[in-house]
Amino acid sequence: MDSFNTALNCGAFLLPWNAVMLALGILTAVIVTEILVKKRGMYKDLALDVCIVGIPCGIVGGRLFAALSGKVAFASIFDITRTGMNLPGALLFAAIGILIYLRVKKTDRGAALDVLMPGAFFGLAVGRWSDFFLCDGLGPVAGSGVPKFFPLVTFTNAYFADRQTVAYAVFFLDFLICLALGVAALILLKKKLQPGKTARITIVLYLFAAFIVEWLRDGEARQIVFGELRFNQIVWFAEMLLAIVLLFVFGKHKAAGADENSAADAQEIGHEAGEEPEAENGESEA
Repeated sequence: MDSFNTALNCGAFLLPWNAVMLALGILTAVIVTEILVKKRGMYKDLALDVCIVGIPCGIVGGRLFAALSGKVAFASIFDITRTGMNLPGALLFAAIGILIYLRVKKTDRGAALDVLMPGAFFGLAVGRWSDFFLCDGLGPVAGSGVPKFFPLVTFTNAYFADRQTVAYAVFFLDFLICLALGVAALILLKKKLQPGKTARITIVLYLFAAFIVEWLRDGEARQIVFGELRFNQIVWFAEMLLAIVLLFVFGKHKAAGADENSAADAQEIGHEAGEEPEAENGESEA
């Protein structure tokens, strides 16, 4: 197992494949975002700044929620040499950190989030392959009589001992979902929707998919805490409800603001055309 996950071994220096895939995911997100930022003439260092803010926040959130779920001990929460991260917690804290940064920077948060979405989903898609090398993010063990070919099934930790135990590759489904949402975000960007709507739609879809896919997971990732609901599902569901509220609240607010602006523009055009406003309180011109 250790040799399977080892990309480079130079004495004391050990580079695991899962770390390589996570780094490639971040690099993918940065490259895609840089291209979109340049095309739209936005703040050129947006992608790099978001990484500087989002990655540390994501690590804190991932470790904190891993401790809350019981995956790691609270005593070792800040010991990043120990494995154990919680994806929904990491994404939640990363999103909070990025939103705070955009507010401090006084950047249009809606437009910025829209531009970030394609790169974020493509980066997540690449990063999901870290589970392949960790033999994590898997479903139930594939039984006899089931077609056993990759990517339908993949290695488990037990495979390296008995050379036969394989499980369904749920992480590959995650990969396909993120890839599809990245493409969808690119398409929505071309539709010229209200700023922030592309981000909110794709985020809601991702959270809903993550909530459903969580039922397919098996092994240590299950962590059932309420009936058949799992810890990650509760977090995904809460985040999805929050995203839906934001989708409708901010969408309604934006539409109302647009109506007010349209009325103001119409009044200004009327003045420029030489039209006089109607007399108020029943008064007429002398």
